[in-house]
Amino acid sequence: MRTSTLFLLSVLPLISSAQWTTPDQNTAVRVGPTATPLSAPGPDGSTYVVWFDNTGGYELRMQRLDVDGNRLWQTEGLLVSGEPQNSALFRYDFKSDHAGNAIVAFQDERTGTLDIVAYKVSPSGEMLWGEGLELPTPESTGLAPVIGVLEDDRTVIAWNTDRSPSTVAYQVIPATGVPTLGAPTEITAAATLGRPRVVPCADGGFWMQWVQQSGNFLSPGTLMAERYDAAGAAVPGTNGAVSTKTISGFYFPEPIPDGHNGFYVAFNTGNDANESLTNIHVQRKRADGSVWSAAGTPVETGTGTQRYTQSATPALIDDQAGLMLGYSRTNIGQSEGGIAVQRLDTAGNRQLGPEGVLVVASTPELPSPFANRSTGNGLLNTWTIGGFNAQTMLAMQLDLSGEPTGPNPLSSISTVSSGKDDATLTPIRDGQAVAVWQDERAAGGVYAQRVLVDGANSIGEHHPQLFQVITTAHGDAELLVLETVPAHTRLRISDAAGRTAIDRRTGAVPSGGRIAARADQLAPGAYVIELITSDRRSVVRWVKP
Repeated sequence: MRTSTLFLLSVLPLISSAQWTTPDQNTAVRVGPTATPLSAPGPDGSTYVVWFDNTGGYELRMQRLDVDGNRLWQTEGLLVSGEPQNSALFRYDFKSDHAGNAIVAFQDERTGTLDIVAYKVSPSGEMLWGEGLELPTPESTGLAPVIGVLEDDRTVIAWNTDRSPSTVAYQVIPATGVPTLGAPTEITAAATLGRPRVVPCADGGFWMQWVQQSGNFLSPGTLMAERYDAAGAAVPGTNGAVSTKTISGFYFPEPIPDGHNGFYVAFNTGNDANESLTNIHVQRKRADGSVWSAAGTPVETGTGTQRYTQSATPALIDDQAGLMLGYSRTNIGQSEGGIAVQRLDTAGNRQLGPEGVLVVASTPELPSPFANRSTGNGLLNTWTIGGFNAQTMLAMQLDLSGEPTGPNPLSSISTVSSGKDDATLTPIRDGQAVAVWQDERAAGGVYAQRVLVDGANSIGEHHPQLFQVITTAHGDAELLVLETVPAHTRLRISDAAGRTAIDRRTGAVPSGGRIAARADQLAPGAYVIELITSDRRSVVRWVKP
């Protein structure tokens, strides 16, 4: 057991030299054997990072980086919990409240049984809930907790139970002090319930979303939701299905608030025209429990491709622009894929056409989005790209039409080719977001990199466009080169569905030179043109008349 004296000595703020570095290095949060990092925004532009250390047994540790990427706590991170852990790690959650405190909920075996525990940590590293707040479920155990922070900084923690059939349990925890809690509230049905999510409302209440399954944990499930007011009472008329479409087992849709006491959610489901193919539906659940339509709005029509959210949730721009989603679009066999973007208005109407806009052309490297963030007038989309243990990370700014925007629309997050997992991205604050991930480079560990928006000054690596497209009188495209490109640069042109139409190599071309695309034989329509060097990828959309 840690004593108060030792604890206070261990959390005195430290300033280290681990500042934001360039994408070929990245800022090390913790070097060594680590697992499953999560991030949350802290006060004054800082970023909290939590992870499990595995230097002889799992320990939960936390670090706080200031706005410039300096560690504010000791190099190895603040020890949050060294209590006994299972040999396997399970899903857990991490949030920050309006006062700038970090809240983490996970499961450990301190009582001899795997169950839920939560900690609240102040910006100075003080444990505000002591040695952890135990959240047992009577005559059951809990798993995979999630967190919702309410408007008054009360915390809702919800989890799965192992009852048969399983239920969803939750506790509403006061904002101050170490609370004394009674038994949790449980949501039950004559079915298997699980995978809860908490969506705070502006009125001080919250939505609870969960998955209801008629079979075992691998069977298809229906998204359900119910709204609770600030006093914790269920709001009449709000309990019901989010969509008539089902989702698969082991898939965890993440709802986001709509700003009007409702929420939006995007989820992978079957294609309406061919259920063996995957499509994405987006749904809005309004404050009164009503929805856009029974099924929600598919991001695309047609059966020529498959679409997946990956781990990226939609980004709400505002009530006028609606919400945007960058997502994975693959061929039927999933051997090649790209990234497309769709925007929907607040009534559920697609704003970027029936097939969205392709922003990263299809490639065997299979780019995988991990976050979408609102820039206020468009979208910041981030993704990993590359094969097993050979991934890099990129970011792109897009305007409301899906066009790359800003003086440096494309930027590298990490150019280190290595395995990358559990990537997260903070909201944009003061012109920057922070990406955090588990990296399998030589020493392993948790790494971070800031992503700058709208041309803010940066020591990072940004990529101005390599070329502009000029349409000739004969319907061909000529690439006006803005920066010298080397020999063997790849020129690739893909159609709106991500199919490669032209793929060839060019010779070296100086700045101001031109490259004939040889696209005069292509059918009229929208295309994506790319120039790809050994370390650069530049993308321009082109419409052939």
